[in-house]
Amino acid sequence: MRFVLFLSCILTFILASTINEKTKNLEENKRIQEQLNKKLEDLASDILNGEKSLKELSLQIQTLNSQTSKLEESAKLQNKELNTLNNQNKELLQNKALMENKLVSLIAKDFAYDLPIPQGYIESEESFMAFEVLENVDKVLREEIFNLSKNYEEVSRLIDEKQEQIKNIHLSLKNYNEQISKLRDLRQKQVDEINKQKTDRAIYTKKLEDLKAQQDELRNTLNQLKIIENKEQEEKKTANQNISKVPNNNQTIRQIGSSYQGTNIKKYTGKKTIAPLDSFVVKQKFGNYVDPIYNIKIFNENVVLRSKKSDATVKSVLDGKVVFAKDTSMLQRVVIVEHSDGVHTIYAHLDKIAPTIKAGKNIKKGAVLGRIKNDLTFEVTQKNFHINPLELISLN
Repeated sequence: MRFVLFLSCILTFILASTINEKTKNLEENKRIQEQLNKKLEDLASDILNGEKSLKELSLQIQTLNSQTSKLEESAKLQNKELNTLNNQNKELLQNKALMENKLVSLIAKDFAYDLPIPQGYIESEESFMAFEVLENVDKVLREEIFNLSKNYEEVSRLIDEKQEQIKNIHLSLKNYNEQISKLRDLRQKQVDEINKQKTDRAIYTKKLEDLKAQQDELRNTLNQLKIIENKEQEEKKTANQNISKVPNNNQTIRQIGSSYQGTNIKKYTGKKTIAPLDSFVVKQKFGNYVDPIYNIKIFNENVVLRSKKSDATVKSVLDGKVVFAKDTSMLQRVVIVEHSDGVHTIYAHLDKIAPTIKAGKNIKKGAVLGRIKNDLTFEVTQKNFHINPLELISLN
């Protein structure tokens, strides 16, 4: 029966540990998914806050380590003193019990000698002698009771004193154990934070590398369609030299994106048109962004719009002619529409392209180009210039 109960306890503990581990893994997977969906700058902010938190944790651990080291020696002495006090207290309690028994015995004897004189008692010389003996015995007993009582009180006081000392040592040891527990929790928190940092940095690095690869692919496509000139492509190649991988923190600021920020960007001054999505928020803005983690200067040539609902339709923002509608390796499905006055609009990361959308097809403003799950990458060019897409469309 005991074995069955023991086995049941072990299985319950294992099951609880497994459930806790699975819950922890689910929570971490959920957190990773949230990090993957964050804006680049928000993810960078999380990483910087995480680094700050790690520094604070390190200082707390260092301080607590120092405190617990001092308390550790004291705790050893206090444990030794506690054993001594417990042994002394045990002896005192035994003595107290013996004294109590002796007091009871003495009081009983004293009571016996104080019994009233029986009726019909006749005084005699022997009786006087007996009374005198009894009085002396009673006096001795009372003195013994008095002395024993004093000793009993002293022993009781010593016991109370030892108990107070034991209580104080227990409180001190409790404080030490709490400090140890706090230190252990802080160290575990530090390990968890380091693991989070590793994960977030890996996600962040992948986002940067994907961003560069996506920009390169889109530029190549625009170049092939002669929307962006060859000369510009060479300038971009020079600007992006040696940035195939994300650099370390100690490297100087480098650049992802083209070198035409000052010469090949123009402000759109025409009439605003409809947005490609019905309802959205801006996830990534157009223009310069200095990455605070790896000191990379990123130039976003497009905007990323996050739809407020999934499986949203993507619409052409102007009348025009479809010049490109294909699957790509980095940008999923892409549609490029040519408009009047040398304007081109680019719609990337489409989950589906509408069946009617083919290269060479003329379309009207508002025509459905396809669908997205969540994010739409939207870019606008005009005669070899890039335009901030948010200047072209009405924001909802």
